[in-house]
Amino acid sequence: MYEPMEGRWLIPIQKEKITKMITEYFHRASADWDSGDSRRIVNIVEKLVFNSIDVHLLNRQSMAKDGFSFSFSVTQGMCSDELLDLLMEYHSDKWHFIQEIFMQDGQVDLLYEDRYINSPIGCLILAQFIRRLRDLFKLQFRSIEIVLSRKDFRVLFDDKTLKIDRKFSFPENRDSFFQLCMDKIVGNPYSLHVRNTKHARTLIVRNGTYELSISPDGGISHGWGIENGIHSNLTVDVLKENLDINIHCFNRPAHSFDRKGIPYVVSLSRLEKSDD
Repeated sequence: MYEPMEGRWLIPIQKEKITKMITEYFHRASADWDSGDSRRIVNIVEKLVFNSIDVHLLNRQSMAKDGFSFSFSVTQGMCSDELLDLLMEYHSDKWHFIQEIFMQDGQVDLLYEDRYINSPIGCLILAQFIRRLRDLFKLQFRSIEIVLSRKDFRVLFDDKTLKIDRKFSFPENRDSFFQLCMDKIVGNPYSLHVRNTKHARTLIVRNGTYELSISPDGGISHGWGIENGIHSNLTVDVLKENLDINIHCFNRPAHSFDRKGIPYVVSLSRLEKSDD
């Protein structure tokens, strides 16, 4: 499941530093000693150390103790129900470690805040993402809290015939459609709060020991468009009757001049133990 660290036990800058130190030391004893001799010694030592120490285990222990974070930009398109699978193609070793952590303790609280979800496709992708996260990581939700904003709506269309990548006219229409998505797609109890949000887009999952944070920049509502085809003219009323649909989406930022995909930051941190 995880890639071995062979060949990366000593990073290049460390190897050069050690090679230089050995060269300077032995050159004092023999003028014939050169850096090539030192480099061969360093390579031999590296192989001996790697073969005698379970570097893979040490790396996992370090990740479990200290946590880690990583970032990447998604450049591909996707189907709406496959966002988590797409994200896990980046730094898959770290994702699999996260998956193991939460499969060991799957009793979790989930919090999602988003300042920009205002379209039917955004609501659908979020609900499908939560379901996929639950199923793939074998989670049991103690609580689900969703915080959405009342900002950035546009009174231009009849929401019943609204195309699914357009903005709802009113937040109340967004809220009722999102609740329908959560009820039909996820099915777990949840609370929805509509207010000013602290974060633009952040999903947090906590079990008894760890906190996972996933923060996309434009990753739900603004990041995805509907590809031309059978889904491009779907309306809200039609979508309500077919929430099991898997919609082909294209990556908007990947086609822009000033951005190269949708940036994500993922972090896993160990929770501090309470004194209770």
